[in-house]
Parts: sequence; structure tokens; C-alpha cells
Amino acid sequence: MAERERLTNKERKALARDERKRKEAEAAKQRKRAQLRNGLVTFAIVAVVAAVALQAFLPDGTNLEDAILVSSSEAEVARLAAGCEMVVDREPLPDRTHFENNAAPDPDTIYGEVRPTHSGPHTIGVHPVLPAADRQLDEVSLTHNLEHGTVIVWWDPEQVDDATARSIGGWAEVLNANGFRRDIGGIGIVTAPYEEPGISSGKAVAFRAWGTAMDCDTWDDTVAHAFVIEHFGTHGIAPERLSAPFPSEVLAFDDVEVEDTSTDEAPIDVRTPPEDMEEIDPDDVDGDGTPDADENGTDGSDADGTDADGTDEG
Repeated sequence: MAERERLTNKERKALARDERKRKEAEAAKQRKRAQLRNGLVTFAIVAVVAAVALQAFLPDGTNLEDAILVSSSEAEVARLAAGCEMVVDREPLPDRTHFENNAAPDPDTIYGEVRPTHSGPHTIGVHPVLPAADRQLDEVSLTHNLEHGTVIVWWDPEQVDDATARSIGGWAEVLNANGFRRDIGGIGIVTAPYEEPGISSGKAVAFRAWGTAMDCDTWDDTVAHAFVIEHFGTHGIAPERLSAPFPSEVLAFDDVEVEDTSTDEAPIDVRTPPEDMEEIDPDDVDGDGTPDADENGTDGSDADGTDADGTDEG
């Protein structure tokens, strides 16, 4: 104490100044720790909110634990509620000429009054399977996908809002991820907007399988599931549907059994799928949604003029 009293005023001021700086530095550290702690809390909250928001824009988990079972009677009620109309019932157009991709005519000149078409002439190459396209895809090349057993859902962007469009795409992604998609042959579930020339019935949603067209006023999952059960692959009448065996373990009616059409003769011709079908690369697609031409002038076809799935053009 005596020693402290012997300090000069200048020395005491220096000590006080050092003590003040020490306390200020300690207070600054405490503020920094508090800011860091608050920042971490804020980040965690934002991350949770972002995850919830992202989930709203993504389909539910694509890996199904159990099969999707649909009641055929409930599907019929759902079709009525959605204002669905069977426009064409297993009556494909008689001409299914194959065009070189770079020589495909205007679809308005080769398809009938029902648009988007359900069958008819198409390109040699198939279109990549896009379950949730956000732009109109090439109708002429996708008709080849229909020939292989694919189901397409087109929707009118003026009548279907963004949330519903995402639901449609998410529905297709789940089915494709669980057994419906085979990139070899362009087989799967495709969904896309359809603006030009517009859905001919004036309805909002158009379901298409080879030779079959059903249009609805609104989107309904049960209606969509039922259409796939009844018309996809070997449940439909596509000429090359043997390339698309129906995965009944993924999707089925729980009250009726749908007949497998693998051995049916009329009204379609059955071809045995080859073992050397080539996979279509999604990167080989132009910005307008049409497949690129390869070095032979076609897409997904061999130099001898065979289809992308290995069958001849006939």
C-alpha cells in the first residue's frame, strides 16, 4: 500500500489507462462472442426455413417403400370430378412413318385434329425422358416415345399454375425413379407444357399414350395414376411396348387386375425388343427440345436406318 502511495500522478494515470484498455478489450471479446453466437442461431433458423421452403418445391422422397395402390372405382369418381373426357380410346392413327430428325415435317401437317397427338408419324430418334420439363418439347420426336409405351402428360400453362405444374413434374419423377424409366428406348413418364397449337379440346391437362388421348379440366393424382396403370407399356397398345414391361410392383389397382397386352395381336403389331438398344444422351438435345442429329444425320439411329431401339423403320 505504501508502495502504491509512492506512485506519481503520471504513473497512476498510466495504470488506470491500461486497466481501462484491458476492460474495453474484454468487453469487445464478449460482444464478438455474443455476435458469433447470435449469428449461428440465425444461420440455423435460416437453414431450417430454407429446407422447408425447398421441400415445398421438390417432390416427396422418390424412393417408395410400398407400392402405390389405387382404387379403380375411386379413379372413376376422380375422373368425373376432374372433368375428364376420353377423346381417343385405343384407336391409333394408321400412319407411323419414321422421318430423319433433320427432315421432320411441321407437326400441323401430319397429325389430325386431336392435339397433342397420341400416335402417328415421328422421327427415327426418340426424345430423352424429361419428367418435369418447363418448356414445350418436340411433339414429333416424343411420338416415337409413345410408340415404345411411354405416357406423356401435357398441360396448358395458361390454365395450370406453377404449384400444380411442379406437382405434375414431381409425380412423374417418383414413378420414373421407381421402375417406369428406361432411357434405352426413351421409355418413361414425360410431362411438359403445351402452348402451340394448344390442347385441341380446350382442357387444361392432356394425357397421352399410343392410340389413347384423355383430356381433363384439372390435374388429379388418382386420375394420373389410373391412366398410367391402364395404358403404360405392356398395359397399352403401343407397337413396341414389349420394351416397357409394366412394373406392377410399383403401381397397381387394388380391386381389379389390368390385362397384360404383351401377346395381343390387334389393333397393333407386336415386335420383340432387341438387346442392343442404344441409350439416348440428354446432352444430345437442342435448345428447342429436339434431339441433335449425329454424324450419320440422325439421332439414336444406326447407319443402316434402324430406330433408336434397334428396330427397322417399318
